[in-house]
Formats: sequence, C-alpha cells, structure tokens
Amino acid sequence: MINKFDIQKLRELDILQVADLLGMGLRNKRALCIHHDDHHPSLAFNVRKNTCHCYSCGFSADTIALVRERLNLGFNEACHWLADHFDVYIADEKYGNSARYTEKSADKKLLTASDRRMASLRAHFAETHVSHGHLAESFSSGERNRECPSSAYVAQASVDVEFYQQMFRQMHLSESGRRFLFEERLLSPEALKVCQIVSTEQSVCMARVGRGVFDGPSLIFPYFDQEGRLVSVQSRYLGKKKSESSSDMDKVSLDDVKPDEVKPKEIPRFKFAPGSHRMIYGLDRLKDYPPGEPLLITEGPSDCWTALTLGFHTIAIPSATLFDRRFQGLLAGRNLHIFPDQDEAGLSLYFELKKALPSLVYHQLPEGCKDLSEYYLKLRRSEGMTLEEAKAKVQGCVSV
Repeated sequence: MINKFDIQKLRELDILQVADLLGMGLRNKRALCIHHDDHHPSLAFNVRKNTCHCYSCGFSADTIALVRERLNLGFNEACHWLADHFDVYIADEKYGNSARYTEKSADKKLLTASDRRMASLRAHFAETHVSHGHLAESFSSGERNRECPSSAYVAQASVDVEFYQQMFRQMHLSESGRRFLFEERLLSPEALKVCQIVSTEQSVCMARVGRGVFDGPSLIFPYFDQEGRLVSVQSRYLGKKKSESSSDMDKVSLDDVKPDEVKPKEIPRFKFAPGSHRMIYGLDRLKDYPPGEPLLITEGPSDCWTALTLGFHTIAIPSATLFDRRFQGLLAGRNLHIFPDQDEAGLSLYFELKKALPSLVYHQLPEGCKDLSEYYLKLRRSEGMTLEEAKAKVQGCVSV
C-alpha cells in the first residue's frame, strides 16, 4: 500500500509535464479530452490548482487520475508509472519500491507544482527589487542565476541516453517515413541529414522499463543541447489518429472496465520519451549559425524541417506551452524571424517569444496557409514552383 505522503508527492508533480509525457498535444494549456470523443480542445489545465477539467463532459483529474485515464491503469499502477518516469521514490509493500529509484536520482531536483509557483514568486521578487535597486545578494549571485541561467545554460539529460543511442544506431528511415518526408512533404533529404530522423512501422518501447511506446508508424528524432548531448527524444505519428485496437505492447490492464466499454483509442500525434526536458529543437546547430544572419524560429520540428529545406538557419519550439525562458540568453542579440502558425496557439507562441526576445520579426503567412509547411507545399504543388524558386520566394520575405 502506498502511503498518503508519497501519494501527495505524486499529486504535486507538474501536471503540464505529466500531460506532455503522456503525449496529449498540449496547446495553450488545453488538450483534446481523453474521456470522451473530443474534436475541439476542451480539457483545460489549471496551473494554480495543478489539475485539469473538461468543460464539455465534466471530466476532472489530478496527475494520478490523468495517468489512470490516459493509460487505463489502476491507482497503484498509475502511481508507480509516475514514480518511474519522474524518479520519485515510493514505498509499496505490495508492488515493491519504485524500480528506477537510485541514490543518484535522489539528488535530482524534482520540479513540482509547488516548486514552479515558488520559482515564479522568486522571479517576481527579484524583478521587483531590481527595479528599485534592492536586489538581495542571494538572488543576484545564487538562486537567481539558477532560475535564469546565462547563455551557457546546458540541460541535464535524464533520458536513457544509452538506450536511445542504440535505438538510433539500429533504426533507419522506413518506407512510411520516406514517403511522408520526401513524397508527401517534398522535403530535401540532404537538408534533413543533420536531423538524424529514423522511423518505425511497428510500435516500439520508449524505454527499457515502463509501459510507454512510440506508436507505429512513427518518425522518431533526437533533441540535443548546445554541446551536442542527447537530452530529449520525440516521435511523430504517421498513421490514423484513432486505432480500432491497440497492440499488445500498447495495452495495459483495464481495471474495472468492461470489454464492451472500451472505445477506439485516440493516438497522439506527438510523444516525448520519458525523462525528456523542455528543449529547443536544433539547439546543437546554433553554434554553426553566424549571429548576424537570419535565424527562423518555427513552432514544432515539422516546420523546422521545411525551413531547413528552404535553406534557412532554423530552430524550433516544440509547442506554445514548451518555451522555457532559460534559453532566452542563447537567442538574445540574434537576427530572429518567425512565420507564426495561424491559430491561437501559434499567435500565443509569437507573443510569448516577443516578450522574451523583442528583436523577433513577425512575417505573415498568405491567407489560407495555416503554417510554413502548408505554405511551402502550396508554392510547390499549387503554383508549380521548383525547390529553388520556392526558396527564393520565401527567403525574399526575410530581410538580412
């Protein structure tokens, strides 16, 4: 039995990070509800309460309940899933102690909702006192530097690096991956070599332990920090959004659920591997980009691949909810540009970035094009442009 203190620790885990790890496709702190057949994001996340609530069907959840609903797990199984993926030690006589707990993980700082609120208060305190010339020594030298690192910021990886390095060595671009990238999206194989994208036709395990899988068929691609160290892994599902039946690897025990109550599973488009950090995609290439040349920021890796095909220096923010201001110092002083996605989340990302990076230049996509990839395909297919003509057209919009 898990004691109430360990349960409380799990309930204080940042619910946004839990939702990201579950591959729920968060956009502007909302997602498609996992409790009913939702077509418009109606599941809202309350950061202050660290809960979520669906305004359509009434479903509400904390971190544990969210994992139970998403993965069809029992209470104890959901607790152990959270403990395994966030390196939290819990004692349980029935199931045994949390399997992945080690002395090393005990030293890690666990980001809980309480931690995040405290960090926010510290930042507000520091900013207020800076403006009045009363910055305390502890903030100016110690804690403030940890909250807002300089341009030398390096993320500490907690993904299973050895496991994923072996995965990327053994896998390659499968037929569905090549078809999606080079036939459907008309992307350049040469431009994408630096991305180290692989793909799988079948569902594959996300880790040595745990129940998560990358659904097949999917693209799988790495995130590196600015020193070239692997820190995150993400997948992009290429199949239909709904699966009539899950693979044996993807199924978990259906506690208290009758067979005739099981509905087709909603497969998330994007998933992060367990232990992944909030990272900028393409950060390892930043050192190769001269500071004075245009640097295009995209929302998500897919548009980043398009930008590379179009000849841009480019990086990507995975989504509007995943921008981390700790990277502000890495981008300050650069010639930054963005073609925001033409939806609420895309514009929210632009305004969030603009506050942190005032030099960011906005470029409007043509009417009817929701993102850079759609604009590129319109130029190539509808207007019949060659790759070089499309490059000249889009690059002409961005001043050096």
